[in-house]
Amino acid sequence: MAGVVGRGTNAVVRALYALLGLAALLLLAACLPSAQSQQQPEEVKDEPQPPNVVLILTDDLALEDVNAEALENMPNLKSLMENGTTFENTFVTNSLCCPSRATILRGQYTHNHQILSNDPPRGGYEKFRYLGYENSTMATWVKEQGYRTAFFGKYLNGYVGTSVPLGWDEWYGISGNFLSNDLNENGRIVRYDPDRDHLDDVLSEKASDYVERTAGADPPFFTTDRPFLMWIGTKAPHQPATPAPRHEDDLADVPLPQPSSFDEKDVSDKPRWVADNPSLSAEQRQYMEGLHRKRLQSMLAVDDMIGDLVDSLRESNELDDTYIFFTSDNGFHLGQHRLGAGKWTAYEEDIRVPLVVRGPGVPEGKTLPHMVLNNDLAPTFADLAGAKTPSFVDGRSLKPLLDAEPAPLEDWRRVFVVEGVAERSEVPHPPFITESSVKPLLTGDPLPKDWRRNSAATAELSEGWGRPWQKALRTKNYLYAEYKTGEHELYDLRRDPYQLDNFYKTAPPDLVARLEARLDALRQCEAEECRGAENGLTAEERRAAEFGEPAGG
Repeated sequence: MAGVVGRGTNAVVRALYALLGLAALLLLAACLPSAQSQQQPEEVKDEPQPPNVVLILTDDLALEDVNAEALENMPNLKSLMENGTTFENTFVTNSLCCPSRATILRGQYTHNHQILSNDPPRGGYEKFRYLGYENSTMATWVKEQGYRTAFFGKYLNGYVGTSVPLGWDEWYGISGNFLSNDLNENGRIVRYDPDRDHLDDVLSEKASDYVERTAGADPPFFTTDRPFLMWIGTKAPHQPATPAPRHEDDLADVPLPQPSSFDEKDVSDKPRWVADNPSLSAEQRQYMEGLHRKRLQSMLAVDDMIGDLVDSLRESNELDDTYIFFTSDNGFHLGQHRLGAGKWTAYEEDIRVPLVVRGPGVPEGKTLPHMVLNNDLAPTFADLAGAKTPSFVDGRSLKPLLDAEPAPLEDWRRVFVVEGVAERSEVPHPPFITESSVKPLLTGDPLPKDWRRNSAATAELSEGWGRPWQKALRTKNYLYAEYKTGEHELYDLRRDPYQLDNFYKTAPPDLVARLEARLDALRQCEAEECRGAENGLTAEERRAAEFGEPAGG
């Protein structure tokens, strides 16, 4: 046995001598300048590393929810705006959760990705997966460039189970419906106690931990030069809009906003799905006031999340190399045009959302007027990551707008299309949703006798509860909507920002013709065709603009 040990020891010693000799030769070679270096010293330059990208996507947050008054209670979001650029004309092209999120993932209009609704067979996660869309999303595009990817929170409606969608290295997705407190944590369901664990706080902790755990981490877990893409999908302020316990008593006196369109006095000029609605009841007003307060209360935890995330990025020396995008999947209406709590429409309160971007080279405290869409997020992230954008993408990169000298407004998008399908469900039309009428959905109690109020009108016009199929054209100055019922809406947003006066029947025929033509160009457009139709003015429109006529934009 001793002889065996001796032979092994001698072999190790010989190997060590050989390694030392090799190291000496390498050191000597390094010290001797090559002929090429003697002729011309080579300048060593640090290659710029691709940036990190963080998306904070809220759920049902309207632009008006983060107005100047609301921001006084959201210091971290306000700081994000002060240290970044705000896009004041940001819109979604479908004001419903799942279709909008599919657009964000793939950069397509609804008519191209065909995720038409939140639920199967027309929409939802299962249809997204069935169509093979998980094979090509913003996550897979940047991952091919070497990015690390991590997802936290709400994904697509109907997502449930332990599967992890393609493209995501780390996954903490909400499993179940909007009431669920279950997270699929990398293939394992973890159930959080709603009385003890506020889920947006849980997501915040996990996101900050991810930054601290991975920034500059050593192999074998990560390589130090790999940037990351993070998507944080909050529950707030989606109904039931549950605030964190520490915020339950905050904002007690916040009033329900009541713009000119709130409980609109005269809706006779609107389509029947709106015109048939009665004035809001005292019960509805009371419910909406409470819901508005809870929505803003729930956003206070999101504001804390922003602050914690920025602190983690700063402490990890990643903040200066990170783009942070804050936005929403759609807007929300609360009483406008006699509509209760909901979305789904092409009205301004449903399609306008906030967008704030902070990052390297992004001007601080700046506001841009460019027309920006949720279609643009996926191609923007691909562009920032140096990834190739697939040919099917309809949106455009916002990178040219993130510099000190943004792309000229005249070279940017002028119009876009808003799409929506009729909602066929047992849920009553939004004006009749109150706290008492929602309770049976959650408890299984018998439905109230007036559950199907106005059923004859709404069912006939929209093939179920809600509004009918629509295509709408939004320009700088107009909103023009066509419904499957043959009805139309047309608003001049310069003189009628709250969309009270539908002047379709009295509008100049040439204006209507131009708007129809623009909508037709976008109705079934694809990719580059969409971008061209969004940008260009026709010869007739250019001539009209030169002579000061209304040019439909």
